[in-house]
Amino acid sequence: MGSSVETHGQYVVVKPAEYRNDFLHPVDIVEDVMMGLGMETFVPERPRDFTIGRLTPIEIFSRKAKSLMVGLGYQEMIYNYLGSGKDFVERMGIAPSELVRISNPMSENFEFVRNSPLPSFLGSESMSSKAAYPHRLFEVGKVALRVDSENYGVATRQYLGIFASHAAADFNEIASQIASLLYYLGRDFETVENVDPRFIVGRQAAVLYKGRHVGLYGELHPRVLEAFGVSTPCVAAELDLDLLLE
Repeated sequence: MGSSVETHGQYVVVKPAEYRNDFLHPVDIVEDVMMGLGMETFVPERPRDFTIGRLTPIEIFSRKAKSLMVGLGYQEMIYNYLGSGKDFVERMGIAPSELVRISNPMSENFEFVRNSPLPSFLGSESMSSKAAYPHRLFEVGKVALRVDSENYGVATRQYLGIFASHAAADFNEIASQIASLLYYLGRDFETVENVDPRFIVGRQAAVLYKGRHVGLYGELHPRVLEAFGVSTPCVAAELDLDLLLE
């Protein structure tokens, strides 16, 4: 299939050929047109806007969330965004269609893009049984979600993941941590019943902000813990910081 161009009044709709995988943004079309016409055909202009570097709103919000998590007694972790189907799919008990798969992975250990930070926490916990309890971890990082309305059907979101493991870890503990975090972030929220196979039925909840689903929390299912070789009760949560910022 080749490229095509359609005009609709003052708008031009361009559809790149299937083999052109270097088109990620409309500016790439503009670049191609400029290269085709020749850069010498354009009169150079000095920039008219003065800009200075600054943190983006989501970065400022994420740093505040990190600071609060440290204050709540959690340790920050940084994980890979790619992982194996065994960890992201089989052990978590979700369908492969829910994740973004790399078409030509170098290794099966880096075959999928994560849609949640939870498998990474469980991977750490599976190797930390000899460390003194409680274990309390958090991470702020990117996840890739399948969203049909987005370009290429994938949305990249900034997530906050929270994880705790100890003999008395339960729903009430993680619920209080989420309440404290969102209070100091200045976000009024609601909770409703949630059904997620990664968590125990009746021991999990969804977080709503401005009527939108922005996260969930609860007690991780024994099946998931057993799959990772974890024998201690664990609670976890994930929050979409992009949606909480709106």
